[in-house]
Amino acid sequence: MIDYQRLILADRPRNEAFAAALKKVVTPGCTVVDVGAGTGFLGFLAAKLGAGRVILLECEPEFFALSREIAKRSGITNCEFIHSRSEDVKERFNADVLVSETLGNFAYEENIIEILRDAKRFLKRGGVMVPQSIAQLAAPVTGDRLWKEVTSWDSVGFDMDWSPARTVSINNMYVKTFKENELLAAQTWDHVDLTLAENKSVRSGTVEWKTDVPITLYGVCLWWTSDLCPGVTLSTAPSAPATHWQQIYLPAEQPIVLAKDETFRAHITSDSRMSVHINVQWSLEHVDASGNVRSSQKMDMRKGR
Repeated sequence: MIDYQRLILADRPRNEAFAAALKKVVTPGCTVVDVGAGTGFLGFLAAKLGAGRVILLECEPEFFALSREIAKRSGITNCEFIHSRSEDVKERFNADVLVSETLGNFAYEENIIEILRDAKRFLKRGGVMVPQSIAQLAAPVTGDRLWKEVTSWDSVGFDMDWSPARTVSINNMYVKTFKENELLAAQTWDHVDLTLAENKSVRSGTVEWKTDVPITLYGVCLWWTSDLCPGVTLSTAPSAPATHWQQIYLPAEQPIVLAKDETFRAHITSDSRMSVHINVQWSLEHVDASGNVRSSQKMDMRKGR
């Protein structure tokens, strides 16, 4: 776990984006709550920017102890440390700023929707949340590099049927790095305004692309952009500065071969309820020029774990 903290603290684009956002919203003497504080970076930034009271909530005992030691060695004295999950904390705090970096490679996999939906109660009326929104984007995958990797069961051979293992592999999402030339143009399949009082945990979206040339597709690539505050955006797009986050690959069961003027349709459902943690389902359709569905493939992480 400490190596993951090392990884995210070595992520300069992430750190600079959150620092820029906090610089915009932290005012002298304000109260800041950092949910899922880890080793304390965001809370400590708020303290250095002039916050009068900073509350760091962290449930992992190792990080709780480390953050207190780091604060002591760094001469940061205006922080309070609470060893607890945020949802178990009863105090309201009446905070001016709520910050939480609970974003995953798949944006919702660390339950940011559920965590912030509950943690809004720590904010005073008119208080500010960081981040404020997340857009989820999808792009069809035109290169077969990763599809061949996921379906390498097909070439194991030795007169054995590896199809059950192949099915498990296909029904998983993968953390991968994509090149821009492996993808078609992206579309947004979901957008969540984290400042709203309620946000659903089960979220679905459908996006489609009409081809102007014959093409073969091998699944869908996902990434996200997050508006941390007005004027500060963080992105995990292949075209954005590299972060510790990567893109997500949702593979096709079989390559989808489209003729000119045909359509590729992707329907994606995410379930990040706390009882589930995370499940993603995706269906991929080949639609002909007349609007008829020629083929459909349906994948579900519950079949792939």
